[in-house]
Amino acid sequence: MEYTGRLIRNKGEAGTQVGFLAPPSTSTLIQPTIISGRWLTRGDENAIVISDQLVRMFPDLKVGDWLTIEIDGKESKWHIVGIYTFVADLGIYVNYEYLSQLTINPGSIFLRVTTSRHDIATQQKVSDQLQARYAAYGVRVSDSRLGVEDIQGTTSIFDIFIYFIMVMAILIAMVGAMGLMGTMSVNVMERTREIGVMRAIGASNWDIQSIVIVEGMVIGLISWAISILLSIPITGALTTGVGVQFFGAPMSFVYSLSGISAWLIGILVIGIIASALPARGASRLTVKDTLAYE
Repeated sequence: MEYTGRLIRNKGEAGTQVGFLAPPSTSTLIQPTIISGRWLTRGDENAIVISDQLVRMFPDLKVGDWLTIEIDGKESKWHIVGIYTFVADLGIYVNYEYLSQLTINPGSIFLRVTTSRHDIATQQKVSDQLQARYAAYGVRVSDSRLGVEDIQGTTSIFDIFIYFIMVMAILIAMVGAMGLMGTMSVNVMERTREIGVMRAIGASNWDIQSIVIVEGMVIGLISWAISILLSIPITGALTTGVGVQFFGAPMSFVYSLSGISAWLIGILVIGIIASALPARGASRLTVKDTLAYE
């Protein structure tokens, strides 16, 4: 159930409108990220779990405090037992059983149904069946949303940022590859006499090429390690800026090990490709060419 109340901080003020989110105390569908205190338990009555967004509005709020909230024109006392984190959410979680005793109207009743399969076709089929069943019993359904659609709507907001950053990353990788190719070409020129000596003692074309390619890969690995260290503060600043700009609060981020591994493979491939042409040129140098080089 969802219901609206008004948080009263000081007498004589209009207060701040807040929304109650009241799942049944036995529900296991809601698993918020608790940053302080605890989650609601069965038997809790005037216990509430507030959002960290509300704490940002009122920094003095903490676990253990009591709040005065007006519901249907009557003031009631609520005990803060926990604080959860969620972007742009002022919702207050309470147990449905207790809130329903304080409210005059039933408020907005939501039914959340989990399916064994999570594709859009299965969810749509279950939704249609439920609506048909409710219609048969004369129960009016005002709105129906699929979980897949909610996820797609949320992810689409961030897709533009992801695509933009990916394009920038690819462009930077291309510039880096050209820079590495130039570096390896200069390196081959500076080591022409050294290559001649290796030729003179019997080094094959593959030996010369492998040396140049391995050096290019090592340079790529060094840049990969440096980029990992730099990406942590840069990612934190980016998620904070985007979150504050669009949602009024910084967003948390998860550092992906799969992404690190993917870029490691990409860096190695770039190192090989960027070093291939200089390595080919180095392997074509003869002893005569190296001795004549000045």
